[in-house]
Amino acid sequence: MTRACSRLSVLLCAAALQAALACAAGLPAAAPEPAAAAVALDGEPAASSSAWCGFSIAARGGGPQVAFFGASFLACARSGEEAVVSLEIDLKARPAAVVADVELRDGGGAHVSIAIDGGRAASAALGPAGTRLEVPAGAIERAVVRLATRGTSGEAAVLWRSVRLEAAGGAIGVAPRPRPAEAGPGPPPVLPPLRRPVEEALVEWDWRLQDGIGTERRPATYLEATERTLRRGDDLLRDAMASRADLESEAAQWRDLRQEHVGLQQTAGSAQDAPGRAEDLWRRVHRLRRRIALRHPLARTGPILFAKQVPGAFSHQLTQCYGRYARPGGGLFVLEAPGESMRCRQIAPRELPEGSYQHPEVSFEGDRVLFSYCETDRAPANGFEGHRGRYYHLFEARIDGGGVRRLTDGPFDDFSPKHLPDGRIVFVSTRRRGWHRCGSPGCENYTLAIAEADGSGARPISFHETQEWDPSVLDDGRVVYTRWDYVDRHAVHYEHLWTVRADGTAPAAFYGNNTFNPVGIWEARQVPGTRLVMATAAAHHAMTAGSIVLVDAARGVDGEAPIVRLTPDAPFPESETTVAPGWRSTVPPASPPAATPEAERWPGHCCKSPWPLSERLFLAAYSFDALIGEPKGNLPNMFGIYLADASGTKELLYRDLNIASVYPVPVRPRPRPPVLAPSTDPAAGEQGFFSVQDASRGDPPLPEGAVKRLRVVQVLPKSTPGINNPPVGLANASPGRQVLGTVPVEADGSAFFAAPAGVPLSFQALDERGMAVQTMRSVVYLQSGETSSCIGCHEQRSSAPPARGASMALARPPSAIEPGPDGSRPLSYPLLVQPVLDRLCVSCHGAKDPQGGLSLTGEPQGHYTVSYNALAPRVPFSQWTGGADFREANSEPVSLPGRFGARASSLLRLLLAGHYDVALDPGDLERLATWMDANALFYGTFDPAAQACQQRGERIAGPGLE
Repeated sequence: MTRACSRLSVLLCAAALQAALACAAGLPAAAPEPAAAAVALDGEPAASSSAWCGFSIAARGGGPQVAFFGASFLACARSGEEAVVSLEIDLKARPAAVVADVELRDGGGAHVSIAIDGGRAASAALGPAGTRLEVPAGAIERAVVRLATRGTSGEAAVLWRSVRLEAAGGAIGVAPRPRPAEAGPGPPPVLPPLRRPVEEALVEWDWRLQDGIGTERRPATYLEATERTLRRGDDLLRDAMASRADLESEAAQWRDLRQEHVGLQQTAGSAQDAPGRAEDLWRRVHRLRRRIALRHPLARTGPILFAKQVPGAFSHQLTQCYGRYARPGGGLFVLEAPGESMRCRQIAPRELPEGSYQHPEVSFEGDRVLFSYCETDRAPANGFEGHRGRYYHLFEARIDGGGVRRLTDGPFDDFSPKHLPDGRIVFVSTRRRGWHRCGSPGCENYTLAIAEADGSGARPISFHETQEWDPSVLDDGRVVYTRWDYVDRHAVHYEHLWTVRADGTAPAAFYGNNTFNPVGIWEARQVPGTRLVMATAAAHHAMTAGSIVLVDAARGVDGEAPIVRLTPDAPFPESETTVAPGWRSTVPPASPPAATPEAERWPGHCCKSPWPLSERLFLAAYSFDALIGEPKGNLPNMFGIYLADASGTKELLYRDLNIASVYPVPVRPRPRPPVLAPSTDPAAGEQGFFSVQDASRGDPPLPEGAVKRLRVVQVLPKSTPGINNPPVGLANASPGRQVLGTVPVEADGSAFFAAPAGVPLSFQALDERGMAVQTMRSVVYLQSGETSSCIGCHEQRSSAPPARGASMALARPPSAIEPGPDGSRPLSYPLLVQPVLDRLCVSCHGAKDPQGGLSLTGEPQGHYTVSYNALAPRVPFSQWTGGADFREANSEPVSLPGRFGARASSLLRLLLAGHYDVALDPGDLERLATWMDANALFYGTFDPAAQACQQRGERIAGPGLE
C-alpha cells in the first residue's frame, strides 16, 4: 500500500505553495523537485523523525529543531544555536540564482544565510518583515546548498517558506526531503519534546490535512475550508455555551470572522483581494475554533494518560492482543496540559525493560493505572507466526510513576484490565484455553477473567468458546464487552456488544448480535449521565480502528437504527469500505453512507480508543493513514490523540512522529458504580439452573405447543490450532459438540432444570418425536449456583415477559438432564448411528454389491467412515460458508425453524415414510435425530489420537477440553 500522506507534500501541497509564490513573482509555476536534505544541529549530524503525512522533524537532545512540511521548513534556534539544512541540488539547467524567502514567525532574533559549496553566499539578520536571500549559481552543475539559521536572541522560529531556482524562463521549487533514521526491528527512536513553534506548525499542518489544503485528493481552497470550519464551529460553540462556558468574547470574535469571510467571498478574485488574506483568515478561524473547543467545560479534563505503542506485526482483531506479535517501543505517558503543550512525562520510564504497552486504565480515585505490557526488544522476524513465548501481562503503577508491580504471570496473554467497583480487576485472558476455529496458524481463545486487586486468584469468568474483548464497567455495575458469537454462523460478523455481571453471571446480548453493518463494535464505554454507549465500529480482518459511534440499545438491539455516527467522515471498515489488501464484507449495507470530502481525501482513515466526555464530545486516537488489515502490520506512527466532537471538529492534542499514541484516559477521580450483590447460591455446588418461561415463544415464532422437550448440547471449544485441523465433521470450521441429554417442557411451555456450571451450552427445542424444531446458534453458561432465566427460545430481546401466572415448571423441583443415547456423550457417530445402520441397513447396503451403489458400512474411509460419507451430505447442517450468499445458504443471522437437522433431512423423511421393510423404533429415531441435530458431526473431540480411536468405533473418555 502506498502512503497517500507522504505523497501529499511531494505533489499538490508543495505545488500549490510554489504556484502561489511564482504567481506573486510574475513567474510561471512549476512543481517543486524533491531534494535530499541533510541536517546539522549545532554542528552535529541529525537524522529526522519518521515522516507523518509529509511532516517530519530533525531534533536531538535539547538543541535546535527543524520541522519539514510541504516545500517549507521551520528552524527553531535559541541564542547561540545553529541549524543547517544542506540540499543536494542539480544545477544543470544553469539557473541564474538560488533564492529563498525567509520570515521570522515567532520569538527572538536570528541570522540566516545561503551558501553554495564552491560558490557564493548571502546572509542577513532577520527582522519582522522577513527577507529574500539570493545567491548567484554561477557555472556549478551540481552543488550542496547550505541554508543556515542561527539564533541571536531569545528563541527564534524561522520559516524558510520557499527555496527555488530562478532563471529568466521561470522558477523551479525545491522541496527538502530529510533522511529519516534507519528503521529496524527494534523500537522507534525517542524524540525530544517539541519546541512550541514546532508544536504550532504541527497543529497547523494537521488543519491543512483535514481541510484538504493542497491535498492530492479532493483539495479545497482556503475559502471553502474556512466555510466548512465556520459551519462546524457554530455547532461546537452552541454546545459549549449550552454547557455554561464563558465564551461571550469568543462568540463575538466568531461573528466578526464570519462577516469577514462573507466579505472576502464577495471580493475573491478581484484586485481588492490582497494575496494571503484568505489564508490568514483561514488560520485565524482555526485558532479561534481551537480555543473554543479547549474552553468547552467538558474538554477541560486536566491531565490525560495515554500509551505510545507500535501496532502489532499482524493486523487482526485476534492477533493484536497476543504478545508474540508485539513490536517494541513506547510506554505510558501523561499529557499534563492538553491543548496548551505537547510536553508529557513518562510513567516509570526505567522500571520495565523495552516492550509494548496497551490498554491503560485509571482507577476510580484517579491515582493508579492498570495496563498490559509485553517485554520485547524487537519485532518478530516472522510476522505471520510471531515470536512464540512472549505474552502480555497485567501491571499496576501509581500515576506519579512509582510503585510499579506485576499482577499476572505465566504462559497466558492477559490484557484490557479494568477496575471493578468491589476492588477486583476484570480483564481478558487466554486462561480459558482453546483455539479459535476459522484461521491459521491458530489463535488462542481469550475470554473475560477476574482477579483480586493484587492479581491473585486469576481465573476465567466467561466460558464462551471463542474470543471476547474490551470489558468496561457500566454505571449500574454491569460490564459491557465485545463477544465473537459465531457458532455455526459466518466468521466475519457477529462481534458485537454483550453485558455480564461482575461475577460472570447473566451474560446477555446488548446490541448487534444479529447485525451485519458494522462488522463489529469494540472499545465500548458508557457516556457519563446517559444510557448511551460510545464505541469503535471496526473491521474483523484488522486491528481495532474505524469509526466512532453511539449505541442506544433502547432504540433496538440490532440493525442501524440504534447507531449514531459520531465520525460519519470515516465509513465502517470492511462492511462499507475495503480494508487493504482487499478485505470486504459480501453483505452490502442497507443504507450506504453518503460520500464525504474526508473519506475521499483520506480513504481508509480511522479512529480508535474513544473516551466519551459527553454524547457529542470525546477524546480519541485518529489516523489520516489508511487502516491496513491481515496479514500485515500498520504504520508505527499512524495515530495521534485528538479532542473531537460530533460536528466534525478534530483538534490535535498530541502526536509523536515516530510512534502511535492511543488510549487517552483523563487522570481524575470518577464515580464508583455500585457493587452488585452476589446472585449465586453456594449450596448448589458445581451446577446451576435454567428457567424458561415459554419455549414456544421465539424469533422467528415457533408453532404453539410444538415444543415438548429441550435438548441440552455442550459446545466444545477447539483444542487444536488451525482451521479444520482436524475437522469434527463435514460442517466447515464447526465447533465440537456432545449431547448432555434432554429435559421436559411442561404444557404451558415452561422448563426448569439443573445443568453443569462452567461449560458452554446451547439448547434445541424438540417436537413430539424428539427432533429439533429450532437450534440455538450461540452459547450460554452458568456460574456455580447461578439461576438463569429467559422468556423463550430466541425471543425478542427487547420484549418483556408476558403477564401470566407462575410457570408450571417452577412449581416443582428442577429437572435433571436425562442422558441421551449411547454415543451422544462424547459424541461418536460410530457408536451413535452405526449400530442402527448395522441392524437395519447393511443387509442391503453392505460392502459387497450394495443396492443403489450405496454402502452404509462402518469401515474407515478417509477421515470418516463409509456410511458417514454417504449419509452426512443428506442432512442439512449449518456452517460458515463462503462464495454463495451465506444469508440464504446458511439461513443467517437467525435460522428458520426446521431449516437444519433431522426435520429438514431427506434421509429421515425417507425412513419415516417407509423405506421397504425398515421400521425405526423410538430408540432408533432418537439416535438418528440426535446425530442429525448435532450438526451431523462425526467426532466428539479435536484430539487426533482420540479421533483415530473413535473412527475405529472405540470409546474415549471424552474431550480433553470442555
